[in-house]
Amino acid sequence: MKKQTKAQKFNDLANAVNQIRAGKPVKRIGRKDGSIGTKPVVPCPDVPEKEVVVCCIRWLRAHSVFCNRHDVGGGYLGDGSAYATYGIISAGDIIGMLKHRGGQHFEIECKAGKGGTLGKLQRKRMEQVRDNGGIYFVVHGIPELEYYYERYMERKDDMANR
Repeated sequence: MKKQTKAQKFNDLANAVNQIRAGKPVKRIGRKDGSIGTKPVVPCPDVPEKEVVVCCIRWLRAHSVFCNRHDVGGGYLGDGSAYATYGIISAGDIIGMLKHRGGQHFEIECKAGKGGTLGKLQRKRMEQVRDNGGIYFVVHGIPELEYYYERYMERKDDMANR
């Protein structure tokens, strides 16, 4: 994860001052362990994360978007003497490519409908994907997926008309 810039530190401090002035408890940007809380940007039904993943994959495939569920794990093989791992640590729950964007890579990290936590390594992965021209969304349900997808598509269409 990148260090906070002076502007980010200032914004965090200004946010804390505004909360104190409003008589609210101070909630700092980020947490000591480097994770951040997530909340949906549009109202989403309060469902568990695994249901959000299944629904998002179904929605993406219904819209002809190439994607796969991405799992990470590990365990002992055979007689238990060899330990093996699989998957990309901290990658999104859904990974795919957008054909209409020349095969652009995207990842979607799903969280429960009410919100969740994006861990330090997940934040680092999000930055890496975005810094390398990929798309990375954190979604809490289909309404939020549709919101991001439509906004992204509108921006793409605007670029094509220039």
